Amino acid sequence: MADEATLNFLKEMLGYTEAQWETWKSNPRNLKIVENLMEIPKFKVVFEVTNSVGCAAGHKVGDQIIFDGSGSLLCKESPEKICFGLLSPINPIAGMVLDKICIGEDPTQMAFNRVHCTDVGVDRGGWGEVVVEVKVEKTQE
Repeated sequence: MADEATLNFLKEMLGYTEAQWETWKSNPRNLKIVENLMEIPKFKVVFEVTNSVGCAAGHKVGDQIIFDGSGSLLCKESPEKICFGLLSPINPIAGMVLDKICIGEDPTQMAFNRVHCTDVGVDRGGWGEVVVEVKVEKTQE
């Protein structure tokens, strides 16, 4: 169980009313998540381009789109331009990593660690295609 100071900080950060806070606290899942909150900053989620053909946004092999453990894009560590067609399939993977952290599972272990942009590629009537490999890195102990 999380300590009262942590819970009070969270309540203030989220800006909940008393009624919202009581509803939030009544969900045992939320309290379980709080137990693992301090693990979130210990991870980065790196989506590294492994294949890129005809990408209008200019993604090339080796580019890395990086999120912190909470799923927030680290803009200064990522390319200046990121194609929305690549963000779409990345989004659920970043969410899955956060979910694994919050339930106390090792987010570095994934069965499926590659996703493809939403464009089908020039050979199938599209413009380009980009594939990224997902790597979850532990940044601190």
